[in-house]
Amino acid sequence: MTDFLGRLTALALTGGLGDLRYDASLPELAARYGDPWDGGRVHKESRWPHAFGWGDAQTVFCRCRRLRSLSLPTWHGELELPEGDGGFGTLDTRVTESALVAALTAAGCSWETVTYENIPGQRTLEVAPAEQLRVAFVLVDRIGHDEPPLGDWLLHKTGLWGYDHPDCPEPDRTLPDDGWGAAES
Repeated sequence: MTDFLGRLTALALTGGLGDLRYDASLPELAARYGDPWDGGRVHKESRWPHAFGWGDAQTVFCRCRRLRSLSLPTWHGELELPEGDGGFGTLDTRVTESALVAALTAAGCSWETVTYENIPGQRTLEVAPAEQLRVAFVLVDRIGHDEPPLGDWLLHKTGLWGYDHPDCPEPDRTLPDDGWGAAES
């Protein structure tokens, strides 16, 4: 099993890619991995939710500074992911459906296959590591639109999100800015 396939299996089982997990604290992640890059606002009318990232790991945080979603653009073929020492490791992300299914099965993980009529050549293996938490492995049957179908579907994108998020408290405007816009709405 490749290192990346092992990480995907752990993500499916735990809802986390190392410390990058649903509900993780932005300040704690920054202390572990260094300051994130700023991906900008999710909605143009308000600062939160806000996108940040470490290497190729793309995240979205709520104003409470808790991770709400994670996305890995595995179609790149390799990803630079944060390591515990503040550095980054580069991993080969070419994972076939048969290898992913074998790894998930060996780990005792179950999934639901989701397809959409309006998106041919794509399907998603959706895993629920917890009641309100989902991990999606989006697979495609070809590398490009003009390419012939592959013999074994290929992982295109990986995502993590939750359905259950309590209302965030209003930010305390008396606190100094935490560098991520604590005083902004």
